[in-house]
Amino acid sequence: MHGSPFVEDVAGGKLYDRTLIKRLLHYVKPHRRLIFLAMFFMIVTACVELLIPYVTKQAIDNYLAKLYQIYSAPEAVCTEFVELSQDTTDFIPVSADTLLLVRKAALDRMDPAQRVEMEKEGTLSRETYYLFPGDRYNDQTGEIINGHWLVPERELSSIPLSVIMDVRSGDIAGVSRLAWYLGILIAISLVAGYGHVMTLVIAGQRSMFDVRTELFRHIQRLSLKFYSQNPIGRLVTRVTNDIEALNEMFTAVLVNLVKDVILIVGTAIILFMLNWRLALISLAVTPVFILVTVIFRVKARGAYRAVRKYLAGLNSRLSEDISGIKIVQVFRQEKRRREEYQETNSNYFNANMKQLVIFGIFRPLIEITAAIGIALVLVYGGGNVMSGALTIGALVAFISYVRQMFQPLADISQKYNIMQSAMAAGERIFTILDTDPDIVDKPSARETILNGAIEFDNVTFSYDKDKKILRNVSFSVEPGKSVALVGPTGAGKTSIISLLCRFYDVDSGRILLDGIDLRDLPIETLRESISIVLQDAFIFSRTIEDNIRLGQDLTEEQVREAADMVQATPFIEKLPEGFSAIMAERGATLSTGQKQLICFARALAHDPRILVLDEATSNVDPATEQLIQNAIEVLMKNRTSIIVAHRLSTIQKADQILVIDDGRILERGNHQELLARRGIYYNLYLLQYAANNNS
Repeated sequence: MHGSPFVEDVAGGKLYDRTLIKRLLHYVKPHRRLIFLAMFFMIVTACVELLIPYVTKQAIDNYLAKLYQIYSAPEAVCTEFVELSQDTTDFIPVSADTLLLVRKAALDRMDPAQRVEMEKEGTLSRETYYLFPGDRYNDQTGEIINGHWLVPERELSSIPLSVIMDVRSGDIAGVSRLAWYLGILIAISLVAGYGHVMTLVIAGQRSMFDVRTELFRHIQRLSLKFYSQNPIGRLVTRVTNDIEALNEMFTAVLVNLVKDVILIVGTAIILFMLNWRLALISLAVTPVFILVTVIFRVKARGAYRAVRKYLAGLNSRLSEDISGIKIVQVFRQEKRRREEYQETNSNYFNANMKQLVIFGIFRPLIEITAAIGIALVLVYGGGNVMSGALTIGALVAFISYVRQMFQPLADISQKYNIMQSAMAAGERIFTILDTDPDIVDKPSARETILNGAIEFDNVTFSYDKDKKILRNVSFSVEPGKSVALVGPTGAGKTSIISLLCRFYDVDSGRILLDGIDLRDLPIETLRESISIVLQDAFIFSRTIEDNIRLGQDLTEEQVREAADMVQATPFIEKLPEGFSAIMAERGATLSTGQKQLICFARALAHDPRILVLDEATSNVDPATEQLIQNAIEVLMKNRTSIIVAHRLSTIQKADQILVIDDGRILERGNHQELLARRGIYYNLYLLQYAANNNS
């Protein structure tokens, strides 16, 4: 992929892109142990969440609502009934041959149709009873049967609380025991939840660290052609915001999605095990969920795109106005720019409000739908409880499970937004990673030591195929010699330098260094042999010493010596912290001339074989220019030098001067030879000489 168009910020992205996910997993794979550990913790957490409602059911049915029903049948039938039961402790013989007290929880495990038939036949009472010792009977309610005091469920409030607490001490102990179990489960859930979050966040951060590192490394390798097609601000966004969007998807959606699936599937299975009819009733609202979600997806996608579009415009306008604040203030454009910004800001505000309305309608609809499902469970399940077909504990557990199943579905709005944003971010990131550098080393490239002989052999070059910048340019420079390039703006002077540094490759012809084609040299070997000082002096937000050293292994003495040679030491030492002074962004606290001097010191400190000065003195005042002329001569000594200049006074001592116009070399020679020829160079010299005299 070469120089592909940049993926715009307004792209909404797919909800799920299998190819992107597969590529992301490549960065996750080295940290798979953490992922597996996070999944283990997540499964433990999900299992605990599935167990808690069941423990609550056991506490209610076995201890809090310990109810019995009376079963009347001949002795043989009663015996067979007990033998078929899973637990004989659920039965209490009341009379010698025909009467049993049966735990309601045991009856709930029977086929509901069989139980209804037993109630119709009269062998099973419809009434449910609490059981108390017969010696505590107080003549207020209930009846005594064979030493057992049976209190109807509806009349329990007639029994004094002190009596209940006294005779049901075993049930209280059972509830307390289950409370301890519940506490242990909650503690396990907390520990597993913490482990899940920590391992997942660590794995996510490490994975995104790898993505960020590879993306930055790849961006550094891309050719200048790529940067001319893509705004720098958006590239910064790719390395920061877009990777953070991927991290949020990874930590908040993808792995947690497994937990959601476990909870939904596990809850559905438990619901059908508890009561399949009631489970079907609770799932009756699922089609409504699906319909609401589909409508939301369509509406939210458009709203999301609008927000991203206007946000991109807002940031772009803000960046432009701040960077051009001087022009805005000088030309008194504050009011007009405020009005334009206000318009963009209003569009962004309205898009956000539309998105909020969509989300504000969707989330309550989901909650209402879930509430309807729970209401259906209460109505149908409550009827079953009243008829004895369902225990109160089972109903409470059922409601808890239904809420638990609907919760991941209710969170779909947030997950949808994160997934869509991440898919768009991933598409933009991988678009950059899939962009191949135009300038790469050949497999046969070998390191070599260069002396600095330069030869342009019939070079033709164009940025755009329809417009030639250089046309059949040929010249050579011997090691240690200098060549100056002069001519009008757009003649092709800077393009010659860019080709020499191999920022671009020639369309035809060759550029040779010591007789070796540039394309046969490793890029690193080529560029470490060249130092360049540009017209736009770039200063990093570091100390002055670091700006001169620029990562090279230079001693403090070497740095200071380079600064001395270009006359930069006096102004540096006047700064509060001298060479340790930290520069503002792009050296904003320095004058243009001071920044240029630091760049001269940087070039000198790196001791290159080839020196390139591209309008390096154009922004330096005459006094400062005079100071550094001798330094430039020292800098050029024994180095091959290429000088681009409009000021002819700075190139008069060059060994060769090339006059370039419209991509062609029209004149060549030294200063005196070109003056004697009385051609283009002679006219340029007269114009500058006259201008200097008039000034």
